[in-house]
Amino acid sequence: MASQTLPIDEDDPRRAAILAAAVEVFARYGFKRTAMEDIARAAGVSRAALYLHYRNKQDIFRSLVQGYFELTEARMQAALVPGLDPETALRGAFEAKLGPEMMPLIESPHGEELIDANFATAADLVEAAEARLAGMIADWLRAEAGAGRVTLAAFDGEAAALAEAIVAALHGLKHQVRSYAALRVAMARLARLFARGLGV
Repeated sequence: MASQTLPIDEDDPRRAAILAAAVEVFARYGFKRTAMEDIARAAGVSRAALYLHYRNKQDIFRSLVQGYFELTEARMQAALVPGLDPETALRGAFEAKLGPEMMPLIESPHGEELIDANFATAADLVEAAEARLAGMIADWLRAEAGAGRVTLAAFDGEAAALAEAIVAALHGLKHQVRSYAALRVAMARLARLFARGLGV
Protein backbone atom coordinates (compact mmCIF):
# COMPACT_ATOMS: atom_id res chain seq x y z
CA MET A 1 0.00 0.00 0.00
CA ALA A 2 1.89 3.06 -1.16
CA SER A 3 0.97 5.55 1.50
CA GLN A 4 1.23 8.62 -0.71
CA THR A 5 -1.78 7.41 -2.70
CA LEU A 6 -4.00 6.83 0.31
CA PRO A 7 -6.61 9.49 1.15
CA ILE A 8 -4.79 10.64 4.29
CA ASP A 9 -6.13 13.73 6.05
CA GLU A 10 -3.73 16.50 5.04
CA ASP A 11 -4.96 18.68 7.91
CA ASP A 12 -3.12 16.33 10.26
CA PRO A 13 0.43 15.94 8.93
CA ARG A 14 1.52 13.93 11.94
CA ARG A 15 -1.10 11.24 11.32
CA ALA A 16 -0.12 11.26 7.64
CA ALA A 17 3.54 10.76 8.58
CA ILE A 18 2.63 7.92 10.94
CA LEU A 19 0.59 6.10 8.29
CA ALA A 20 3.27 6.60 5.64
CA ALA A 21 5.90 5.23 8.01
CA ALA A 22 3.67 2.31 9.00
CA VAL A 23 3.38 1.15 5.38
CA GLU A 24 7.15 0.95 5.07
CA VAL A 25 7.63 -0.72 8.44
CA PHE A 26 4.93 -3.34 7.87
CA ALA A 27 6.44 -4.16 4.46
CA ARG A 28 9.94 -4.42 5.98
CA TYR A 29 9.18 -6.47 9.10
CA GLY A 30 5.74 -7.96 8.57
CA PHE A 31 2.76 -7.37 10.82
CA LYS A 32 3.72 -9.67 13.70
CA ARG A 33 7.28 -8.39 14.10
CA THR A 34 6.38 -4.71 13.80
CA ALA A 35 6.30 -2.87 17.11
CA MET A 36 4.82 0.54 17.85
CA GLU A 37 8.34 1.70 18.60
CA ASP A 38 9.40 0.80 15.03
CA ILE A 39 6.58 2.89 13.59
CA ALA A 40 7.28 5.81 15.93
CA ARG A 41 10.98 5.79 14.98
CA ALA A 42 10.22 5.64 11.25
CA ALA A 43 7.68 8.47 11.59
CA GLY A 44 10.07 10.61 13.61
CA VAL A 45 7.77 10.85 16.62
CA SER A 46 8.01 9.64 20.20
CA ARG A 47 6.09 6.56 21.33
CA ALA A 48 4.01 8.84 23.56
CA ALA A 49 3.10 11.01 20.57
CA LEU A 50 2.25 7.92 18.53
CA TYR A 51 -0.14 6.71 21.23
CA LEU A 52 -1.93 10.06 21.16
CA HIS A 53 -3.03 9.21 17.61
CA TYR A 54 -3.36 5.42 17.59
CA ARG A 55 -4.07 2.87 20.31
CA ASN A 56 -1.90 0.10 18.83
CA LYS A 57 -0.55 -1.30 15.56
CA GLN A 58 -3.92 -2.94 14.85
CA ASP A 59 -5.52 0.51 14.94
CA ILE A 60 -2.90 1.82 12.51
CA PHE A 61 -3.35 -1.16 10.20
CA ARG A 62 -7.13 -0.71 10.19
CA SER A 63 -6.67 2.96 9.28
CA LEU A 64 -4.53 1.92 6.33
CA VAL A 65 -7.11 -0.65 5.20
CA GLN A 66 -9.92 1.90 5.51
CA GLY A 67 -7.96 4.44 3.46
CA TYR A 68 -7.14 1.83 0.84
CA PHE A 69 -10.78 0.88 0.33
CA GLU A 70 -11.93 4.50 0.21
CA LEU A 71 -9.46 5.07 -2.61
CA THR A 72 -10.41 1.80 -4.32
CA GLU A 73 -14.13 2.57 -4.33
CA ALA A 74 -13.57 6.00 -5.87
CA ARG A 75 -11.31 4.56 -8.56
CA MET A 76 -13.66 1.70 -9.36
CA GLN A 77 -16.61 4.06 -9.75
CA ALA A 78 -14.55 6.07 -12.24
CA ALA A 79 -13.47 2.94 -14.14
CA LEU A 80 -16.91 1.44 -14.72
CA VAL A 81 -17.96 3.88 -17.42
CA PRO A 82 -21.27 3.15 -19.17
CA GLY A 83 -20.72 2.15 -22.79
CA LEU A 84 -17.02 1.40 -22.42
CA ASP A 85 -16.07 -1.92 -23.97
CA PRO A 86 -16.28 -4.62 -21.28
CA GLU A 87 -12.63 -5.66 -21.32
CA THR A 88 -11.41 -2.08 -20.87
CA ALA A 89 -13.95 -1.37 -18.14
CA LEU A 90 -13.14 -4.56 -16.25
CA ARG A 91 -9.40 -4.06 -16.57
CA GLY A 92 -9.84 -0.56 -15.15
CA ALA A 93 -12.00 -1.89 -12.33
CA PHE A 94 -9.45 -4.58 -11.52
CA GLU A 95 -6.61 -2.07 -11.41
CA ALA A 96 -8.78 0.10 -9.19
CA LYS A 97 -9.16 -2.82 -6.78
CA LEU A 98 -5.49 -3.84 -6.85
CA GLY A 99 -3.77 -0.54 -7.56
CA PRO A 100 -0.09 0.43 -7.22
CA GLU A 101 -0.39 0.82 -3.45
CA MET A 102 -0.49 -2.99 -3.39
CA MET A 103 3.09 -3.23 -4.68
CA PRO A 104 4.81 -3.24 -1.25
CA LEU A 105 2.34 -5.85 -0.02
CA ILE A 106 2.79 -8.10 -3.05
CA GLU A 107 6.57 -7.73 -3.26
CA SER A 108 7.36 -7.77 0.45
CA PRO A 109 8.80 -11.05 1.77
CA HIS A 110 6.02 -10.67 4.35
CA GLY A 111 3.28 -10.28 1.74
CA GLU A 112 1.33 -13.41 2.65
CA GLU A 113 1.40 -12.47 6.32
CA LEU A 114 0.19 -8.95 5.53
CA ILE A 115 -2.63 -10.30 3.38
CA ASP A 116 -3.61 -12.61 6.24
CA ALA A 117 -3.40 -9.67 8.66
CA ASN A 118 -5.99 -7.89 6.51
CA PHE A 119 -8.48 -10.56 7.46
CA ALA A 120 -7.34 -11.12 11.03
CA THR A 121 -7.14 -7.44 11.96
CA ALA A 122 -9.64 -5.78 9.66
CA ALA A 123 -12.00 -8.58 8.61
CA ASP A 124 -15.09 -6.45 9.15
CA LEU A 125 -13.72 -3.59 7.05
CA VAL A 126 -12.59 -5.92 4.27
CA GLU A 127 -15.87 -7.84 4.15
CA ALA A 128 -18.01 -4.69 4.05
CA ALA A 129 -15.83 -2.96 1.46
CA GLU A 130 -15.60 -5.99 -0.83
CA ALA A 131 -19.40 -6.31 -0.67
CA ARG A 132 -19.68 -2.67 -1.77
CA LEU A 133 -17.22 -3.25 -4.61
CA ALA A 134 -19.14 -6.34 -5.75
CA GLY A 135 -22.31 -4.24 -5.62
CA MET A 136 -20.75 -1.60 -7.86
CA ILE A 137 -19.71 -4.23 -10.39
CA ALA A 138 -23.15 -5.86 -10.27
CA ASP A 139 -24.85 -2.51 -10.87
CA TRP A 140 -22.58 -1.88 -13.86
CA LEU A 141 -23.29 -5.36 -15.25
CA ARG A 142 -27.06 -4.88 -14.93
CA ALA A 143 -26.93 -1.47 -16.61
CA GLU A 144 -24.77 -2.73 -19.47
CA ALA A 145 -26.97 -5.79 -19.92
CA GLY A 146 -30.08 -3.59 -19.88
CA ALA A 147 -28.56 -1.44 -22.63
CA GLY A 148 -27.76 -4.55 -24.69
CA ARG A 149 -24.03 -3.96 -24.55
CA VAL A 150 -23.28 -7.20 -22.67
CA THR A 151 -25.10 -10.45 -22.03
CA LEU A 152 -25.33 -12.28 -18.74
CA ALA A 153 -26.60 -15.45 -20.43
CA ALA A 154 -23.39 -17.37 -19.74
CA PHE A 155 -23.84 -16.53 -16.06
CA ASP A 156 -27.55 -17.41 -15.84
CA GLY A 157 -28.39 -13.71 -15.74
CA GLU A 158 -27.01 -13.44 -12.21
CA ALA A 159 -25.18 -10.12 -12.07
CA ALA A 160 -24.66 -10.25 -8.30
CA ALA A 161 -23.24 -13.77 -8.35
CA LEU A 162 -20.93 -12.89 -11.23
CA ALA A 163 -19.74 -9.75 -9.42
CA GLU A 164 -18.98 -11.77 -6.29
CA ALA A 165 -17.04 -14.29 -8.41
CA ILE A 166 -15.04 -11.45 -9.97
CA VAL A 167 -14.07 -10.03 -6.57
CA ALA A 168 -13.14 -13.52 -5.32
CA ALA A 169 -11.00 -14.12 -8.41
CA LEU A 170 -9.17 -10.85 -7.84
CA HIS A 171 -8.51 -11.86 -4.26
CA GLY A 172 -7.04 -15.13 -5.47
CA LEU A 173 -4.65 -13.39 -7.86
CA LYS A 174 -2.81 -11.76 -4.94
CA HIS A 175 -1.72 -15.20 -3.76
CA GLN A 176 -0.49 -16.33 -7.18
CA VAL A 177 2.07 -13.64 -8.03
CA ARG A 178 5.30 -12.34 -6.56
CA SER A 179 5.55 -8.98 -8.33
CA TYR A 180 3.16 -6.15 -9.10
CA ALA A 181 4.07 -6.37 -12.80
CA ALA A 182 2.95 -10.01 -12.83
CA LEU A 183 -0.24 -9.04 -11.02
CA ARG A 184 -1.08 -6.47 -13.71
CA VAL A 185 -0.57 -9.09 -16.43
CA ALA A 186 -2.82 -11.52 -14.55
CA MET A 187 -5.50 -8.85 -14.09
CA ALA A 188 -5.49 -8.07 -17.82
CA ARG A 189 -5.93 -11.76 -18.63
CA LEU A 190 -8.76 -12.10 -16.13
CA ALA A 191 -10.50 -9.04 -17.59
CA ARG A 192 -10.24 -10.56 -21.06
CA LEU A 193 -11.66 -13.86 -19.84
CA PHE A 194 -14.70 -12.31 -18.14
CA ALA A 195 -15.25 -9.89 -21.04
CA ARG A 196 -15.45 -12.79 -23.48
CA GLY A 197 -18.13 -14.36 -21.32
CA LEU A 198 -20.06 -11.08 -21.49
CA GLY A 199 -19.84 -10.83 -25.28
CA VAL A 200 -23.11 -10.14 -27.05
